Amino acid sequence: MSENSPVVAVAHFVLKEKHKAKGAEFEKAYLKYKEAVAAKDGLLRTALLRGIKEPDNFVILTWWRDADAHRTVVGDWQFFTAVSSRFVYLAAITSVHGPVLAGENAADGLGALAVPSADAAVALTTFTLREGADQQAFEGSFLGHLSFVKGHEGFLGHQLVHSNRETGAYVNIGWWSGPQAYLPVLKSPEMAADAQIMAVHAEVKGGLYKAVVDSARTEVAAVRAG
Repeated sequence: MSENSPVVAVAHFVLKEKHKAKGAEFEKAYLKYKEAVAAKDGLLRTALLRGIKEPDNFVILTWWRDADAHRTVVGDWQFFTAVSSRFVYLAAITSVHGPVLAGENAADGLGALAVPSADAAVALTTFTLREGADQQAFEGSFLGHLSFVKGHEGFLGHQLVHSNRETGAYVNIGWWSGPQAYLPVLKSPEMAADAQIMAVHAEVKGGLYKAVVDSARTEVAAVRAG
C-alpha cells in the first residue's frame, strides 16, 4: 500500500466505570467531532457505532483520502484538546488504523454500493497475529472466509484494515442490512469452521454494532431533500 492509499481510522472506546450512564453524552461529543473533521481537507466519511449488546462500547470510524490527510489532523494538538479530549475523559480508548487491504466494493462511501440504511449493522472483528504467524497465510485464510460470507443475503460489503501502528493487527469492518441478517451466519457451522482456521493464525475478537450516525447517510438524505 502506498502513502496515497485511503486510510480508515478505527477508534474503539469503552465508557469508564464512573461514566457508564453517559452514553448520550459521548454521542453528543461525537457530533462536535463530526462537525470539526468535516472542515478538514481529505475527509471522506465518518461514522459513530454503538454496541448492540454492549451499549457502553463505541467505535468511531473516519475515512481519509490518504495517510497525509490523516496525519495532519491527528498531529494537530489544538484539534485534540478542543475536540477529542472529551472522549478520553469519558472512556478508555484503543485505536487501530491503516490502509484498505481488501473489499473494493465495500459499503464505505467509496464504492458503488448504496449507503447502508439506518437499520444496518456493523460486525467489527479484530485480529492480532500470533507470534511467528505468517501474514500472507492469515490474509489468505481471511479471503477464503470472505468468499463464504459474501454469498449471504444481507451482506453489503467490508473493509479489512491493516494497522500502520502494529504490523500484526487487523480490523475487519463488515456491513450488513441488519442484525437479523448477520446473526444466523455468525451461528452457522461454516462460520465456526472458518473461525477455527483463522484462530491458528490470530487471536480473534468481535462485536456487533449499530451505526448511530453516518455522515454518508446524512449526505444522501440531504441530496434527496434538495
